[in-house]
Amino acid sequence: MVAHSEILLSKCALFRDQGEFIDVHLKVSEELFPAHRIVLAANSDYFHAMFAHGMKESNQEVIELKDENISAETLKIVLDFTYGGDLPVNNENVFEVLLAADHLQVTSVVQQCCDYILAEFVQLRFDVQSYCLICTIADRHGLIDLQEAAQYKMASMYKEICESDQFLSDINADQLSSLLSRDDLSAPSENFVFNSAIQWIK
Repeated sequence: MVAHSEILLSKCALFRDQGEFIDVHLKVSEELFPAHRIVLAANSDYFHAMFAHGMKESNQEVIELKDENISAETLKIVLDFTYGGDLPVNNENVFEVLLAADHLQVTSVVQQCCDYILAEFVQLRFDVQSYCLICTIADRHGLIDLQEAAQYKMASMYKEICESDQFLSDINADQLSSLLSRDDLSAPSENFVFNSAIQWIK
């Protein structure tokens, strides 16, 4: 027997597809995405706060999302999940979808992206930007397993990290401190670790 919640969700998705009861459009670049405020508010703390607390966007027919981390493609993925429950993330888009979901405070998408990253860790491209993103979001959402996995991965790549331009531009003091305090930090010598820290400070 189909659950009542699934029937309700499929009806909302049908209404969206047919353009019925649409009361807001989300705009990214030049693309418009029809939606229902009640569905957005139910799935996103970001939209709930926007609609419930009298922000200027609460009565606008078109709400433009200007955050640079939200593209039309990632918004479509998040909205399709909101209405349909499927999240087609892959190794190429998971970090972008995670960033957008975190910004929009769609916790269920954040969790699924993080689960995917944990399951696919060995296969994923991994650099300093990805590490910083994961650590920030994992800390914000209390995802201890993901944070530990990210730190373990980066500790094993520490020499390569230090040689990248992103080491100086992206990593913050807390993230560097966490790495340097690990017993499994992979570095040629203690002197190398010391010099890398001095380089970052300068």
